[in-house]
Amino acid sequence: MKKTLLFAAALTAFAANAEVFDYSFRSETPNAQFPFLNELANAESPFYYPGNYNLVNQYGVALPETYGLKVLTVPEGETVGVVETGLAISFLDGQIYKLSASAQPGGDVADVEVMPEENYKYPFLSWGSKGVTRTIFMPGWGTEDAWADADYNAAVESDWVATKNGVQFTRLGTDGVVSRQDTYIQYPAVTGKVTVTVWAGCNLGGTANPDNVLKVAVTPVFDGVADEEQTVHIEKNDPVTKRYYKLDPVTFDATGKNLAVRVGADGAQLNLMYVRIEGEPATSAIEDIIVDEANENAPIYNVMGIQVDENYKGLVIKNGKKYIQR
Repeated sequence: MKKTLLFAAALTAFAANAEVFDYSFRSETPNAQFPFLNELANAESPFYYPGNYNLVNQYGVALPETYGLKVLTVPEGETVGVVETGLAISFLDGQIYKLSASAQPGGDVADVEVMPEENYKYPFLSWGSKGVTRTIFMPGWGTEDAWADADYNAAVESDWVATKNGVQFTRLGTDGVVSRQDTYIQYPAVTGKVTVTVWAGCNLGGTANPDNVLKVAVTPVFDGVADEEQTVHIEKNDPVTKRYYKLDPVTFDATGKNLAVRVGADGAQLNLMYVRIEGEPATSAIEDIIVDEANENAPIYNVMGIQVDENYKGLVIKNGKKYIQR
């Protein structure tokens, strides 16, 4: 066996200068970060929906079949079904995918495909074993023009950012599991010294936010592994309802690693408006691939250098050669 350094256009080394990646939920104008949101606002699209759109509805069902997409679980009355983990809703195309070939979801998504490598270049919505949260794309929040003293705008002018629309993490049905702790949006990977800034708000009172506090969970994912111990819980103890704030930035040292960032609710309703991630474009671990040309059963890797199996679909590398595995 020997190691070899693979050279490919897709793996060209990037400049070491940090870049700023801004993620807004706007949909009235083309959105390069969240392409699927453009489809919701496009009257000519089969996914067009003029109003609040349930990415996950109050029963824990993801992307209702009404819009031609697979469902997560089948509700029984208002009882939330079994949480299917290892799944994601891609903001590139709005489809549900498995995050790994080893994920074995049941129900109506038993035959769901592994998420293609291309989709990881865009944010996606996912959840863990604590439960799935009702997650709504809500158009009309904020403004791209100027600060105004109005609901769903910045609480103070100094916190304002030009943004429109938001994603709300809220409660499920009355008889189901009420979880706002394990659903998140994961943003594409960067590397180096990384800074994450979140603009978010909340509604106050009742079951949505009984402690009247704005809380955001920011979880780093280093080289594909979530580091739960470093989860950052951003809190603001005196929020104004239906307003958003520019929260204090958090930083991570991802030198020599690829860092994806998860942003989600932390026990209370969350109105997520805008996320800024500053870092270097992610690099690949592909130089660590082991090549053994004499072995027909040699390991298979995706373009991020992560070993996959024959069930993975997309661009793969085996014995130093790239090909599409279908």
